[in-house]
Amino acid sequence: MRVLAIGTTGIKMREVARELEECHKAEGRGRLGMYFVEDELKREVDWLIFLDSDDYYWQDRVWREATARAIARTEEEGIDHAAIFMNLPYFRKSRFFPAVDISLLRAFKPDVVLTLIEEAHVIWRRIQLREAKERTGAALRLKDVFAWRTASILIGDIIAKALGIPNVVIAVKHPAKTIYGVSIGGRRPRFYLSFPITNVRRDPEARKEIDSFRAKAHMRLVAFDPLTMDERILRTGERRGNVVVVHAEDRWLLPAGIKPAVEDEAELYPMEIPMEQVEEVLGDIDNIIRYKDFRYILQSDAVVVYRPFMRGMFHRGVFSEIMYASNTAHKRLFIYMPPEDRVAGMDSPFDPGVGVVDEDLEALFASIESFSARFSGQ
Repeated sequence: MRVLAIGTTGIKMREVARELEECHKAEGRGRLGMYFVEDELKREVDWLIFLDSDDYYWQDRVWREATARAIARTEEEGIDHAAIFMNLPYFRKSRFFPAVDISLLRAFKPDVVLTLIEEAHVIWRRIQLREAKERTGAALRLKDVFAWRTASILIGDIIAKALGIPNVVIAVKHPAKTIYGVSIGGRRPRFYLSFPITNVRRDPEARKEIDSFRAKAHMRLVAFDPLTMDERILRTGERRGNVVVVHAEDRWLLPAGIKPAVEDEAELYPMEIPMEQVEEVLGDIDNIIRYKDFRYILQSDAVVVYRPFMRGMFHRGVFSEIMYASNTAHKRLFIYMPPEDRVAGMDSPFDPGVGVVDEDLEALFASIESFSARFSGQ
């Protein structure tokens, strides 16, 4: 397998690479080649001059040369399994660049584009801290980081479409085995985990129960998890004067015992974001979150739903995912709905054609294992 891994600056690609190497080693599949286009660039040109230049054609040329050198190294070293990492696109002075050279990337013969994403506020703060040390002249508002991420996903889609390969978008706070599974490992089937979030966020017992389900799912499945990014804290964070304060403990990420491929640095928190910058994105934040989660559903083979009527409530987010999965994305559903979630006298509200609805979680996982067996020859 050959992977073209892209993403914005601020994403800790080297940590992702190290985790992928560990997974590959555990699989006993030989050497996994890791190559970084920015390393090639910095060997030949001054990084700040490259970013700040007004000579677009020169920027484009040196980027192509650096990318060609990285690709050439994969050929010289004759490695079957390899990943090339690069920031795409660059963003400087409100300008995205360069235009991607598809013919050059085709020479690498990638099997998949892997677009790495992370919370916009984390990237924003990480760039702030880096700027305080290195003084590169980078100045981004929170909305710029959101736009940058969208541009990166779009470029990933353009590359993938041109090369006839998939573009898998994934948050770097997924477990390393999941990122490995959808890229180097080529694992199928892939699942999306759908569960209540908004209405139970401040309910410790509900969160504990949901996290127990998520932990079991991550141990058994290759699964996209919506809470490997938590940008809703921009809406729920503490308001203090003219800033929104995000504390590390505010986040709802992976459950205890499930390690993410990349973890936040302690120095990021508490994070103070100017209120005006938060207000610039709040109008779009729900759409941004929904787009990400629906993208995960499209990339999955089936959706596992946990308690859509938990605590006797109608969880709108879960139902929107159920409807999208069944009516738009045409995915199989596996729904856990215990007896206490049924209204007296009510049968299951779900049409049998959508998949499996079960009152027993272990029985549901058994059904998922039977479904997974279909992919064993792929």
